[in-house]
Amino acid sequence: MKEKINKLLDPNISSKEEDQIFEEILKRKHDSDLRNKWQETLSQEYGINKNISSIKKNNSSKYFKIFLAAAACIALILTIQLTNNSLDKNTTKIAQSYLSTQEILHPGASKGIAEENQSRILAIQAFNNKEYRQSIIHFETLSEVTEEDQYYHAMALLLNNNYQEAIQKFEETNKDRFRQEINWYQSLAYLLNEQNEKAQHLLKQINTSDWNYTLSQELLEIIK
Repeated sequence: MKEKINKLLDPNISSKEEDQIFEEILKRKHDSDLRNKWQETLSQEYGINKNISSIKKNNSSKYFKIFLAAAACIALILTIQLTNNSLDKNTTKIAQSYLSTQEILHPGASKGIAEENQSRILAIQAFNNKEYRQSIIHFETLSEVTEEDQYYHAMALLLNNNYQEAIQKFEETNKDRFRQEINWYQSLAYLLNEQNEKAQHLLKQINTSDWNYTLSQELLEIIK
């Protein structure tokens, strides 16, 4: 059906091919439940109250053409919706795959901090133990927050499937030190949050010399 609908979109389609596709659509829809559905749609949307069986007998009638056009439009809309949903699910799975295949660990002691407070230590330990919910809780209790704290707080949110919160935290993070990492992981967060256009925009900002440039180009090709 998807192939047939795509053929209907071809501007060079012949009238004969178009009629053949319309006939096939009609045949596939020809059971009692769907006949009732089409009749209801034609009655409500087009004011056509003819019985479908009588329409089918007269292929040359204008009502038959309207019926076929309505059926094709409905089928096309359903196909497009299913295709878009499938694409969203596929890009989500791909982003999750990229995320799960990379080992992400906090390096330990934060640079620029003379003494680690207990909350930071617990946040780092929980992060490296993949206890991301607990890590988030500890990061949120920090009174003095560093750029590194913000970045790993965002990563904990991302790895805990809090995609929108992760995106917001990435936006708040100073990107001087973690620019390359943020561009990549925030792109994945956008994909996981089904914001493909924003993901594309961010992926395009990854330079040839940046970390994960090759992967970013592969991902761009997939989601175009």
